[in-house]
Order: sequence, then structure tokens, then C-alpha cells
Amino acid sequence: MIPVVYSDKFLADYMTVDCENPDRITSIFTEIEDIAQFIEPIPCEVSDLMLCHSEIIIKLVMKNKITYETATLAAGGAIRAAEIALEKPSFALIRPPGHHAGHGFNGGFCFFNNIAIALMNLFSRGFISDALIVDIDLHYGNGTYDIVKDDKRIAFRNIDASSREGFFSQLTEALHDAASFDIVGCSAGFDTYIRDWGSLLFTRDYLEIGDMLASSNPCFFAVLEGGYYIPDLGENVRSFLEGMQKHCL
Repeated sequence: MIPVVYSDKFLADYMTVDCENPDRITSIFTEIEDIAQFIEPIPCEVSDLMLCHSEIIIKLVMKNKITYETATLAAGGAIRAAEIALEKPSFALIRPPGHHAGHGFNGGFCFFNNIAIALMNLFSRGFISDALIVDIDLHYGNGTYDIVKDDKRIAFRNIDASSREGFFSQLTEALHDAASFDIVGCSAGFDTYIRDWGSLLFTRDYLEIGDMLASSNPCFFAVLEGGYYIPDLGENVRSFLEGMQKHCL
């Protein structure tokens, strides 16, 4: 069984675009429940948000109670997944996504930067001294880059390929020194799928991707970002988790 951080509260109907809807989470949950050990998260603290975001952005999200509660739970879910990763690979089945939220801005269906908050939390508690973030989403993780670009403790590598072969080549290069970091985190977007916006990868490819990432460092976690072709989203995430699973023993 693979540790998967999840809560039914991620099905909340907060204000967002139509494609980023609760069905994304439901489709994944249903597909993976026989291989997952579900772990309930708790919301992150305001102090965690302030490690990555300006007071203005935090207060802006606070104006909508449901959005704020769900977004802080998502960030808390990423923190929990990162904590688990210190012992075994894990996955955060969370919503809303986060990699387009920067220090002083947010957008792209994102409110707070889940993966950056998770790593900054571990830094603040002295659990890690350096980290690698690999973003495999179709879209550039501009928010993550904005937060970590001047932090010498964090290496950020974004996969931006126009072909299937190019994707795997870039991922191999991104992971070439992954074992030298205290932890590896992945912004796991599935919108590179052949029937999604990216029109690039097949379901079977996510098995290899999950294997490559989880084998690159024993301390590995992934957080859900994009992925909008709901009929196959659950199968794609399951394939990814099956690639990770053998490294969870």
C-alpha cells in the first residue's frame, strides 16, 4: 500500500474554473483506493503560509472562507506527505493545486503553493538541509520558481518537452543528481496526457515516471497539480502510483 494523503473536504465546491472541479479527485480516489493507505491531513498554519507568501496574498484568499479552508488543508496535506516521505514515498491527493502561486501572486487555479510550503515547513523544523523539486505538469511552475529562485537550498527543475521522447530525456537529466538531496518533491501534473491539453504521454508512461522519480531518492513525495481529462485521470494517477509502489516497502 502506498501512503496517500487525502480528505473528503477536497471535494469542496469553492469558486474556481469548471475544469478544476471535485470530479478530478473523485475519479482518482475511486481508481486507487485498493492500493492506497489514506491519511487524513490537517490544515497548515498561517505561519507556514508566510514562509512562502506575502501577507497581502494570504489575506486575499482569507476573504473566501471555503476557499481558504480548502487551500490551507491542501497545503497541510502536502506537508503531511513530505513528512511521510522522510520514511517512504508518498502522494498527496489534494485540491486546489499550487504551483502557479508565487510569493506575491496566485492564479492558474492555485491559491497557495503546496509543494513549496511543504518543503519550507521541513526546513523550518530542521528536518532537511536541501531539496529538489521536479515539476512534470504541462504548464511551467512559475509560482514555485518565484518562491525558490533565490533559495540556494532548493533546486527547481521544470520538464518542458514537446515530444514523448523529449519528456523522458529531460526527466532523466533532471534526476541525474537527485540522490544527493535530502528529499525530492514532485509537482505531479497529468495534463501532459495524450487526451488532455498536452497530448504527449500515455497511461503506461506514468508508471515509468513514478518509478523513475521514486527510485531517484528514498525520500520522495508527489503532490497533485493539473490533469483535466477526467475519464482517464484516475487510471493515469494509478499508473503513477504503481510506479512508486515498489519503493514503499
